[in-house]
Amino acid sequence: MRKAVEERTIHGIKIAHEAPMISHLLFAEDSLFFMKANVAEVRVVKGILTAYEKASGQQVNFDKTTASFSRGTAGNIKELVAQELGVRVVDNPGKYLGLSTVIGHSKQALTALLRDKLSKKLQGWRGMLLSKAGREVLIKAVAQSISTYAMSVFKLPSNFCEELRSLVSNFWWGTNNGKKKIP
Repeated sequence: MRKAVEERTIHGIKIAHEAPMISHLLFAEDSLFFMKANVAEVRVVKGILTAYEKASGQQVNFDKTTASFSRGTAGNIKELVAQELGVRVVDNPGKYLGLSTVIGHSKQALTALLRDKLSKKLQGWRGMLLSKAGREVLIKAVAQSISTYAMSVFKLPSNFCEELRSLVSNFWWGTNNGKKKIP
């Protein structure tokens, strides 16, 4: 892939003007490839994947493989590229490691997802008779980890972090006969 980028047979993406070109990201069993939406670049990537398959003995599962395109890509180009690759076209590739792969400039969708996820976990635990130690373990092991990964990837607004802290605090202190306990 690096050689193809150096030879300019593949054009990845840049996240900023001075940033390096990104042609691929590899994670455990998942890979993301970035290229211009044209048949020539698709054929180069297919050649690289074929070479990888021959060298490693592994095969790409094209039934699980999808392609998504930038907003300005024409429909006929999407279909042509997808047909050449033998993959499905999707608008939003879904989630990876619990986060949506398409966020955009507004973090509202991300914060809503995290807030809902944490709220559902806390609601499920509320019905359980837990000791202080049990609540503490759940908060430290589960509740805090829900937002930790997102915070390592995105800068979340401080008021949102305060909102999450408040949800956890309400769970910690709980209620007694419908009345809040005094912290």
